[in-house]
Amino acid sequence: MYLEYFKKEIIPLKQKLYRFVRAYLKNEASAEDIVQDVFLKLWDNRDEFRKIQNVEAWSMTMARNMVLDKLRRERNYSVDPHEMSMNGYNNETPEMIMERDEVRTDIRRVIERLPDKQKEVILLREIEGYSYQKIGEIMGIDQNLVKVTLFRARENLRKKILKTERYGL
Repeated sequence: MYLEYFKKEIIPLKQKLYRFVRAYLKNEASAEDIVQDVFLKLWDNRDEFRKIQNVEAWSMTMARNMVLDKLRRERNYSVDPHEMSMNGYNNETPEMIMERDEVRTDIRRVIERLPDKQKEVILLREIEGYSYQKIGEIMGIDQNLVKVTLFRARENLRKKILKTERYGL
């Protein structure tokens, strides 16, 4: 029974967990290790599955906590550049590609300098596409606080990117 539930509900979360963890860590191997640790911890706590209403949020929270523990140990706060990719561009000239890559690099730099909570909300909402409610569950905060934090993060991004464009700072 647990094995079937694990296969059906938990294993499909692997890529989402991996992308989320990798957005924080620059090292693919470290991201894979953390996701594996999350799966081991989930399996060890399989008796709790019935009590949990949202296993995905529980898994993401577990991954988040493991990432934060690792970051605290290493003091390495950064966003992986490959996870910030934009798709859907056709017939681009080399100049267009270069300009888009410069914009991405600027956005990544700004995101890396955001306060931790703002950075986390941006990653969960804009990259992973989670709802405000799920982000609140993952981070353990109220849905309204998620909205406020996301608003502030977007405002910070906008101001810093405009400042960079105008003054090259």
